[in-house]
Amino acid sequence: MKGWVVLLVVGVSLGVGGFWWWGRKILPPDLATSAKVVFVVAKSQTAGQIIEQLSSKNLIQSPLAARIFLRISGQGRKLQAGSFVLSSGQNLTEIFQVLTGPLANVWVTIPEGWRREQIAARMQTILGESSQEFVTADFITATATLEGQLFPDTYLIPVSATVEQIVKIMTNNFTTKTRLNLPADRQTLIIASLVEREANSDGDRPTIAGILWKRLNAGWPLQVDATVQYVLGTTGNWWPINIDTKYPSVYNTYLHSGLPPQPIANPGLASIQAAKNPTTTPFWFYLHTEDGSVYYAKTIGEHNSNIDKYLR
Repeated sequence: MKGWVVLLVVGVSLGVGGFWWWGRKILPPDLATSAKVVFVVAKSQTAGQIIEQLSSKNLIQSPLAARIFLRISGQGRKLQAGSFVLSSGQNLTEIFQVLTGPLANVWVTIPEGWRREQIAARMQTILGESSQEFVTADFITATATLEGQLFPDTYLIPVSATVEQIVKIMTNNFTTKTRLNLPADRQTLIIASLVEREANSDGDRPTIAGILWKRLNAGWPLQVDATVQYVLGTTGNWWPINIDTKYPSVYNTYLHSGLPPQPIANPGLASIQAAKNPTTTPFWFYLHTEDGSVYYAKTIGEHNSNIDKYLR
């Protein structure tokens, strides 16, 4: 047999074999099932990791076939983080149609120290047009008395969730994670919110918490800049650097002794733990420099010296 004939036969055989292999590997792993499972794609997962996860859950037959499919179809760039309802009874094409289609749930990350207006804006941005239920103004109204209890974390939020359901998800998480008993621990939560905005590192949080508790118990004004920032903050600049310490407000801890009426932000666990377990020091004063360093002082004279040295 001539060489070209051999090559032709081999080529046809490989083509037929490849077509047969492909036809089998894109079929559902279990044709007989209609059972649904929730498949969660994390924000940082790559296409390869998603494929391995699909394989481990028996939602696809072949990781190789899935990689080939994504390469040929170009859908690898369209895979999304979120949660999806899938079935072993779906074929490869159907699986990736779901993973690149409308989301059932979306990941939303809320950083420590944000106020509820910032959280509302983040929710609106992430949910976007996926949700017909989320309305920023409704969230602001629903959380009017819940500043401090909207626990900073990464959430998987159903796009169909109402404002009330989202608030419940966040406050339930607050209760579970912080173990605070409100209203008994109200002062601790307020102090934690001040610490969250005033401390730049976990190492400084217990010391600053100790200073604030000591000032509070001694009847001194707390003189926390963040409380004035909270009052003066507006859309686009929720925490202004330049503040008027004489601005008339019950939140202004330069003008009023004691704690502000409610938390000024939503603190993370490190700040809550610091407020629960403050470090006792001889310090009564502290200041921040532009690079984030904190300098402590025992007396007003030492504090003024630090101001002259580090802030002027």
